[in-house]
Amino acid sequence: MAGLTATDRDVIVSAISAALSEVLDYELPQLTEDSRLFDELGLDSTGVFEMLMRLEEALDIEFDTDSLEMAHFTSVRTLADFIAAEMGS
Repeated sequence: MAGLTATDRDVIVSAISAALSEVLDYELPQLTEDSRLFDELGLDSTGVFEMLMRLEEALDIEFDTDSLEMAHFTSVRTLADFIAAEMGS
């Protein structure tokens, strides 16, 4: 996470929250970094790709789909960690 600040982390988590709300089509007022994307929020594989496209646009980043793993989508925290690593590299 070289070069990323706590503010950058907040921006990432906020972008994830906004993208999830749009993809799932409901508000997520109780969303935390520990929220589980599939188990708690009901995200599915189709939603993952839609969410990633929204995150790429919101954060001006392009994900290497070859580097994506299901483990990145366990929770908001694991997804934010992955995005932070991508942005820091």
